[in-house]
Amino acid sequence: MVISTKAQREGDASSDTPVTQWLDAPTEDSVKTVVTYMLEHPSQSISSTHIVATAKAFKQLADMCRDPDVRTRLADGALAAASSLLLERVVAELGPGTEQSNGHAEHVFLLVQVLRCICNQSADTDAARAQLLEHGGTAALARALSIDDVWRQPVPVAQAAFGAVLNVSLDHKLCTQALVDACAIEPHISALRVHGLGNGAHSVWPLVCSSLDNLCEDAEAAATHFEQHPGLASNMLQALAEITAQLANIASVSGEVAEQFVQIKEQQDADVTAALRGAQRTLLWNLCEVLEKSSVVRLQLCEPVYMHQMFDILAYYVATGGPDEPTQPEPSVAQPPSRPLPQGNRNADATAQMIVGVSGEDAALSMFDDSGLQQRLFAQLAQSESALAAAAALCLGNLARTDAHCTQLAETHPDVVQAAIAWFESGEVRVRHAASGLLKNLCVPAPAKARMVELGLPAVAARNVDTAVVPVQANAIGILRHLANGCAEPTVQALLAQEPGKSKDQGQDQDQCALARLLTAVRSTDIDGIRCEGTRLVAAVAKAVYLKRACDAQDLEARGLDLVAPLVRLVVLDGQRHPLLQQESLVALTVLVAASSDNAPYAHAVVRCLVPETAAVGTVSEPTEDDTIEGDTIEANDADDETAEADDAETTAPDSFTNVLKRLLTQSGPVWPQSTMQAKSLITQLTTQLNVQSSPFDPAGLDILRTEILPLTN
Repeated sequence: MVISTKAQREGDASSDTPVTQWLDAPTEDSVKTVVTYMLEHPSQSISSTHIVATAKAFKQLADMCRDPDVRTRLADGALAAASSLLLERVVAELGPGTEQSNGHAEHVFLLVQVLRCICNQSADTDAARAQLLEHGGTAALARALSIDDVWRQPVPVAQAAFGAVLNVSLDHKLCTQALVDACAIEPHISALRVHGLGNGAHSVWPLVCSSLDNLCEDAEAAATHFEQHPGLASNMLQALAEITAQLANIASVSGEVAEQFVQIKEQQDADVTAALRGAQRTLLWNLCEVLEKSSVVRLQLCEPVYMHQMFDILAYYVATGGPDEPTQPEPSVAQPPSRPLPQGNRNADATAQMIVGVSGEDAALSMFDDSGLQQRLFAQLAQSESALAAAAALCLGNLARTDAHCTQLAETHPDVVQAAIAWFESGEVRVRHAASGLLKNLCVPAPAKARMVELGLPAVAARNVDTAVVPVQANAIGILRHLANGCAEPTVQALLAQEPGKSKDQGQDQDQCALARLLTAVRSTDIDGIRCEGTRLVAAVAKAVYLKRACDAQDLEARGLDLVAPLVRLVVLDGQRHPLLQQESLVALTVLVAASSDNAPYAHAVVRCLVPETAAVGTVSEPTEDDTIEGDTIEANDADDETAEADDAETTAPDSFTNVLKRLLTQSGPVWPQSTMQAKSLITQLTTQLNVQSSPFDPAGLDILRTEILPLTN
């Protein structure tokens, strides 16, 4: 090929250029010459005289790069450099704020062909992607997405632009991060707004969704970008809300947006609906991932208007079952109480989790005072749709986390509390979990306890102490423990009341009182949270009966319940991890021993537990992150986590009750001074009972007490 060097030097517009010459007979061998010319003469390449030829050249190059072998051979850097340079030039001519010139159409033509070339040369070719990144092509690509012509002519321009972004970023972490840093996510979200559906834009939405999914694939990196751009999460939620509203009203539309939609509906209703659903799914799951990763982003949505939008979205998914999510059977497996139970509708689950995550932030507490949101939550809790009631209860429970809010809710809105109790008593699993969590919060402040008792909550909670649904069981036990501290008499009465019948969850006889069933559950469970919190309730009952006289002690003693064994087990198994629980158990044991009588041989039971073979507390696993108890919060293992970790968890033989007492009395290792003092009090009470009890003590245990324990008390 003969090249006019004079034209190259002087830029003679009337002469042939390497580009026009190559177009006469395009070959792969001469591509480098053409690309080099474009790099050396970018202004002439996009001048009014040569811009069409340059565009045609890129069209030819884009077609050539459809061949995998060709694009591999062309990935030497020159083509990527030329594409990046000319894309930057044409974007500068067409970018936001620029006026349309006489050559506007030609610039758009060049833009489309350059984008097509970038799209094709970067398809499954990491070398080309790396070259584009090196020469600034990713930054130019991100800016190209904001050009007005992208949506004036969506099929050729937007298709090429988002296709190029998708191919450049696909499976290439550096390019993806570069595009994110260049703010490429923002125009993706803007593209998925309902007002951008004109001119057949819906046909490009699947490509936009795929590209957005790819940019947000690294949830950590995406969350960081959202944190740095505070309006991004709200824009994504707004787009999701608009699409959801459009789908909800697709049969009868009204308003300004509706008029536009009617025109589209007449053309391709099915395609638009599919595009809306695809965009809805993409926005939902990407936003959900970002919110789960970043508390900073959750804080950005702590406003009533955003909470209303999330509930609107949830209402749509609940009503439709999700566009492609079949209804699943009612969940029955154990789930952590800190999460909403699955509904069999993944989209509704994700939306509910967003509501819980945002409302769980401390900054969201102020939303409790918003009358509009408050009335919406009350209304949803009172209605018959369990999924919406569950979300409302979870949200309300998060917002009513202060004593003032709990007291206000209990005193001012008893109808709402009654609705929550009704769901707790007879709702589906997920709403029982949510309602019981709300009620547990309401039982914490002292002023609200009496109202909870008046509304019959102790009896309902007592019927659920051995339910098979772990989060509901945990909340029921927590409710009773809170009420026992302040309203001891009605709480103990509910635990001792006889309720013949069948347990709804387990099909067991309920001829036993709730306290007996609680002791059985504590003894048989392998979930640390249930065992510990249940034992704390047993300790509270012991102190309420014998210290506060919450009921006639004979009513408790007549049942012959073993209150000592679970308390000893908690002292042995969980003492080092939870010294507060250990101290509570020692206090309860001391109270029981002091109250010992012929009808209540608690001292004899404690002495028997000094014999290692008699104590039989089993084995204890190394604590995991999920097995935690902090104050009044219980987090039980997810059933799947328990199964997965069961084979790998290292088990260790537990220490004996005798050795634990020795360690406490001698203050060996990490021991609370309060626990040492309480252990000494327990031994003092045992010594007293040795002198007053007429029935004999276990000989082996008595020998251990006298020879190993008593000498240490001095």
